[in-house]
Amino acid sequence: MGDRLDPAPGLVFISPEDDLLTMFPRVLFLALLFCLMLCVMPVGARVPLGAGENTNLTTAFSIDDPAKTYVIYGILENAGDAAYFRCSLKAGDRLDLSLMNAGSQSPVPAMVILSPGTTGTHTNVSPGIEVPAGYDALLVTGHAPTTADYEPFTPAPIYEVASYSAQARTPGIYYVVIVSKENETYYSLASGYKEEFSPSEWVLVPVSTISTHLWEDQPLLSILAPFLAVVILGIIVTARREQRKEARAGLVFWLATLAGMLYLGGAALTFVQMFRVIQVTGIQPAVAITLIFAAVPAVLGIIALRLVRRPVPYSRRDRISLLFIGGLGLVFWAGLIIGPVCAMIAALVPDRIRGAP
Repeated sequence: MGDRLDPAPGLVFISPEDDLLTMFPRVLFLALLFCLMLCVMPVGARVPLGAGENTNLTTAFSIDDPAKTYVIYGILENAGDAAYFRCSLKAGDRLDLSLMNAGSQSPVPAMVILSPGTTGTHTNVSPGIEVPAGYDALLVTGHAPTTADYEPFTPAPIYEVASYSAQARTPGIYYVVIVSKENETYYSLASGYKEEFSPSEWVLVPVSTISTHLWEDQPLLSILAPFLAVVILGIIVTARREQRKEARAGLVFWLATLAGMLYLGGAALTFVQMFRVIQVTGIQPAVAITLIFAAVPAVLGIIALRLVRRPVPYSRRDRISLLFIGGLGLVFWAGLIIGPVCAMIAALVPDRIRGAP
């Protein structure tokens, strides 16, 4: 008979790993459901961009699709500086603009709308602004914000100081000029009304988000501290645990482990930024969206870490699971892009035979 004890009739013993893999399709279903929800919810998603050197009409930043929602970040270093933007409109097209600053105590910018003119009037516009011949100029004054809205994707507080919305009467090139009477004026200009992303824009949002936090004057080390702490500590703990084993972990194990740690680190970064923002804005309904974009990567990271603890060779199901983890990681901005890439590479590289026990 030997020493092995057979389970009693009717009872099935499931290992933690088998139980985890049984649970994974449910997690996948929930994640895909969240994707569908985000596609239909009016959450105010915008493509973040940097303004660059746009100090005159010639170098004006081009908004290629005025209907698409963009948010462009910049700084006016000195009083009297100006930042120029341009877009092409047809008659009847809408021009929707929202101007924000960095906080209730920050300098307040204003914007000037330059449109192909019918009257040639300039309303309260500083003589330092370049106005093309035959253009109308309208000053939209900024007002210090008293409250902040919650932006769920960055996450960040939104301090709107001015807005403008109108239909174009004359087809042509329209300009928007951001101006300020104070030094070091941080501004962001949101344009458009169609909330849509290209695949590349969506995937690169985590990188753009870091730039947004830097624009908010957060130190880079402070931004990345939760991410680095989780990843470094997790790798150290895993390495020490593996050293105590006689069998040596292979490439798939370490790639998937790194992916899992990166997912958890990215989730920690998002949670910390969320708590930072709600100290200003309070808890608003949009916080639920941030929770989704933090919780799903955290769950995927835990699944990846548990999955690769299974003995090699990894099954086809294991590798398909890693591919799904990588793909969903890109959808939910997990692991600052590096994590999903590691997960998908881990799914594709061959097994490395571990040492004999």
